Amino acid sequence: MAQETRLPEFLRPLFWDVEFHALSPERYQSYICLRIIEHGDLNALRWMLRYYGKARLRRWLIARQGRSLSPRALRFWQMMLGIPKRTVDQWLQSRPEPSWPPKERSTSK
Repeated sequence: MAQETRLPEFLRPLFWDVEFHALSPERYQSYICLRIIEHGDLNALRWMLRYYGKARLRRWLIARQGRSLSPRALRFWQMMLGIPKRTVDQWLQSRPEPSWPPKERSTSK
């Protein structure tokens, strides 16, 4: 599993806003995985799966309860990692309502 101490160069475009060479796959697993899951291509996803492995990614996602993942990405990884649908349903239902766009207020007269 985790032998590399640096990210492969082909991932650099995903991390344009940070010092790429300073990103340790072990130290910054959450940051790296979130970025790859939401914005990575197939090669990035393959690298992530190969590096961390399905079991570790599953433990990580369960520990986070899916926080910071879009519902679409969360549903995909639910299936990929064998997380029960009812578990993911609970995570999504427990999320706070988004503050934007604002809800329309009904005005009763």
